[in-house]
Amino acid sequence: MMSDTLEDDMQKPSNKKYKKLMANTVLFAINALSTKLISFFLVPLYTAYMSAGEYGIVDMAQTVVSLVTPITTLSIADAAIRFMIKDRERLDEYAAISFGITILSIPVVCVLAPLLNFSVFGGLGHYGIWFIASYATGALLGLMGQVARGLDEVRLIPFSAFCSSVVTLAGASLCIAWAGLGIRGYFISLCMGQIVGIVVFAIGGESGKSILRGLKRLYHRISLYESAKPYVSQMLKYSLPLVPNSLFWWIGTSVSRLFITGMLGIAASGLYAAASKVPNLLNTAYSIFLQAWQLSAFQELDSDGVERFYSTVFRILQASMSILCSILSLLSPAIASLLLQGETYSSWPMIPILLLANLFSLYSSFYGTVYTSTMHTDFIMKTTVVVAVATALLTPLMLELFGLSGACVATAVSQAFVAVARAIDSRKYISFDPGVRTLSVTIALLVLQAVVTTTQLNCWQYISGACALTVTIVQCWKILPLAKQYFEVRKNTSN
Repeated sequence: MMSDTLEDDMQKPSNKKYKKLMANTVLFAINALSTKLISFFLVPLYTAYMSAGEYGIVDMAQTVVSLVTPITTLSIADAAIRFMIKDRERLDEYAAISFGITILSIPVVCVLAPLLNFSVFGGLGHYGIWFIASYATGALLGLMGQVARGLDEVRLIPFSAFCSSVVTLAGASLCIAWAGLGIRGYFISLCMGQIVGIVVFAIGGESGKSILRGLKRLYHRISLYESAKPYVSQMLKYSLPLVPNSLFWWIGTSVSRLFITGMLGIAASGLYAAASKVPNLLNTAYSIFLQAWQLSAFQELDSDGVERFYSTVFRILQASMSILCSILSLLSPAIASLLLQGETYSSWPMIPILLLANLFSLYSSFYGTVYTSTMHTDFIMKTTVVVAVATALLTPLMLELFGLSGACVATAVSQAFVAVARAIDSRKYISFDPGVRTLSVTIALLVLQAVVTTTQLNCWQYISGACALTVTIVQCWKILPLAKQYFEVRKNTSN
């Protein structure tokens, strides 16, 4: 039984992986509460002082940056943390190589910037310089965060994020609400916050020093090219398969915005973007866990009982995320009334389906760590193609049939496809039990809840409430014994 294997795993003196995972998760939770929620509550400010069209351009900028960054940087930040954890003797060289490639990506983005003038980007081309600035600061901030993780400076990450978020919030209040700079104010405040985050990493820890040490070591060898070549080849072998994966993943998660803009207009894209902000609460909660989980997955790969470790963590993850998804779906009208101002409030019926889509995406992300931890990144792309193709085919069809809500349905179905594909394919590397029966019942209840809430059938509030209650009972019935057993084992080992 699952509980038995969990107890056996926890009782081994050498297995401190659960404690370390929980400790890091708590640390990143503090980070999220103090920083990510600040960023999340910028949404009312944006929607109050921007039209749906302006907000659509802001969201388009975020969407394009998420597409461009892994492509132009060759996903080198992902390779940095993986190799820094694997090879502690040469971590400075890996940090330096990743920094150099990130810097070289900036002129590449400058060359590509004129493409933003195409109508499909909804007018983003008018803010090309600001877009480049936001890309550069964002890419460097992301890299510095990964280098800090590789150096095991986890405690510095929340502080950097907190400082960055506070500056962004203050800047947005001044530039957008007070000065009325609109979209330019958004870019200014974003760049200010990201620069502050970079500075904190550079001078507050070893990240900046590690990069400089690595650059000096590479430079003082006989040939800079020859000294950097072995590091670059190893890192690119790991990271290059993640580039098309990121592209296909972006297609699967964001190409719907382009279809919406092209078929329904930039204002409709703004409504879709606004509705997506509430489901992002689910992503915020998951990101807390993911930052800690990636470290644990890399560090514990070769330990005993890795399958039990994955199984236990996934069951607890899917229980907490499913319950949160159901509760957010039930409360979506109330939450939207607080966060979505003006005309964007009308988008709230799309929230339940987008929540379901995000939940499937989280499951896919978890299975993706099987590939990254085992360094089989070339297999990630195969499963990501599924979501890209499905989204590209389904979105225009669903938009024709159901209007704007059809894009939500297409996204949810596509994410479900890739989650199933990864669950099946990843068993070749780490085969763990996800608790299929409980998961299947939960998904069925969440689908029912999303349908009745979005369509607002008679008594939909009661049906949605019943679904939320049932999901909570089903998940707690399976998870509470595991949690109780964990704390009993922890108490016994501490005595």
